[in-house]
Amino acid sequence: MSLQQLSASQASPEVIINENFEALDHVGVFGKAHATSTGLTWGYNGGRWGGTAITAGTVTLTNATTNYVVMLRSSGVVSTTTTTTNWDNTALYSRLYRLTTAGGVVTVTEDHRAGQFGPFAGNSYGRTEIWVPANRITPSATGGCAALATIASAANQPDIQTLDFDATTQEFAQFSLVLPKRWNRGTITFAPVWSHPATTVNFGVVWELQGVAVSNDDAIAVAFGTAVGSTDTGGTTNDVYIGPESAAITVAGSPAIGDVVFFRLARAPVNGSDTLAVDARLHGLVLYINHAAESDS
Repeated sequence: MSLQQLSASQASPEVIINENFEALDHVGVFGKAHATSTGLTWGYNGGRWGGTAITAGTVTLTNATTNYVVMLRSSGVVSTTTTTTNWDNTALYSRLYRLTTAGGVVTVTEDHRAGQFGPFAGNSYGRTEIWVPANRITPSATGGCAALATIASAANQPDIQTLDFDATTQEFAQFSLVLPKRWNRGTITFAPVWSHPATTVNFGVVWELQGVAVSNDDAIAVAFGTAVGSTDTGGTTNDVYIGPESAAITVAGSPAIGDVVFFRLARAPVNGSDTLAVDARLHGLVLYINHAAESDS
């Protein structure tokens, strides 16, 4: 038995009980929080799920009907509705509870967290990192950055392939991908990989990424989604800098399996945090996507 056992004359049994509960914390996330549940208010526990910190919270149920409590996999946000739209959309949502209400209280509770489509039954599939090097990114036809260049770091040492972005004028580059079928079609994030030439002061750079998904027989001339930034600070000439992971990026165009996703990358010199007075050299970026399945089959 892996958990601690109580003896008949156990001193301070609450210590062992609480330590055992601590070992089981991971299965309590999204579970009913009795302290915050009353009437039509349903409280749920926080914790960690799939590498995401979940904050405990509550949702408000509708009386005299069936309520479907779900969790959006891309963010961990919990919500409830009286329709099955999100409940049945198991590519994007995990099922938590199906609750029947009457007389202002919950009368029937079905816990689906360990079911086939719950957060603990193979649906927390993690995520994939996709490396996109500079030689797979092209300057935009309008307002594009400098063309791809190869720079020797030193004799018989790694060459650097780079796209240079101006310090004063916003410039753009683009690439496109067909993302894996196991992508949950939710938000994505990115981290830029870059360097800079010699300069003496002010080393901040802001990189921004936006995307749009295009399906079969759809027009390519569509607007990108909202750009989201990653702000980093250099300092040493010809050092590689891996920027912090960005906040969540919403891909425009209602992504579907098999879509071509077009991405546009920019440096944002008008941002007050972008202070580097020379070109910023992009060597590539890492895309992070969340999974809705174990494989693409």
